[in-house]
Amino acid sequence: LLCIQVIADNVGDNVGDIAGMGSDLFGSYAEASCAALVVASISSFGINHEFTAMLFPLIISSVGLLVCLLTTLFATDFFEIKLVKEIEPALKKQLVISTVLMTVGIAIVSWIALPSTFTIFNFGEQKVVKNWQLFLCVSVGLWAGLIIGFVTEYYTSNAYSPVQDVADSCRTGAATNVIFGLALGYKSVIIPIFAIAISIFVSFSFAAMYGVAVAALGMLSTIATGLAIDAYGPISDN
Repeated sequence: LLCIQVIADNVGDNVGDIAGMGSDLFGSYAEASCAALVVASISSFGINHEFTAMLFPLIISSVGLLVCLLTTLFATDFFEIKLVKEIEPALKKQLVISTVLMTVGIAIVSWIALPSTFTIFNFGEQKVVKNWQLFLCVSVGLWAGLIIGFVTEYYTSNAYSPVQDVADSCRTGAATNVIFGLALGYKSVIIPIFAIAISIFVSFSFAAMYGVAVAALGMLSTIATGLAIDAYGPISDN
């Protein structure tokens, strides 16, 4: 019976935390990529048959994969982890390193793949956009994703005061625990909402809906590193 319970626990962890989250994020990534490609096709990229520029959303995804592969080397080869207490700080560094490297990579491919000036379809008219503006659209989404990740960790990790305060509220009964937990949940989304709102405003101002699409791709571009970190929990548990 114990063996069956262990197997069921392992399967549940892998299906729920790895396969489930992975497929959900892949769906979001595919939808954002398709939306950006459609908008790019009706811009000056499609009119002038600039194939490389039109595939810029896929280039973002490709750079993200290469960056995440390179980022793994920082934990396995460049700065090898040998102690248990080093694991959590190393996982945090992975997110920061991948974001910094991705910013540099996007700057390079924006300069190479995009013309200096182009037009984007904007609700019946053509909006003039410069390549550095599109780079900023991707970057603002990328860094907003990093901010959301750290805020999420702050409100869900037992190393910080929010979770500790929720645990302390249990001492006075279930009612205070539910009320305090619900209030904390509402509070935890304030910074992510502002981060997303600012990234939408900036990217739309620069490049209309195409800017919003590539900002979403920027936010998801380091998702391979995020999924690797997420998979560490179930794998170590198993």
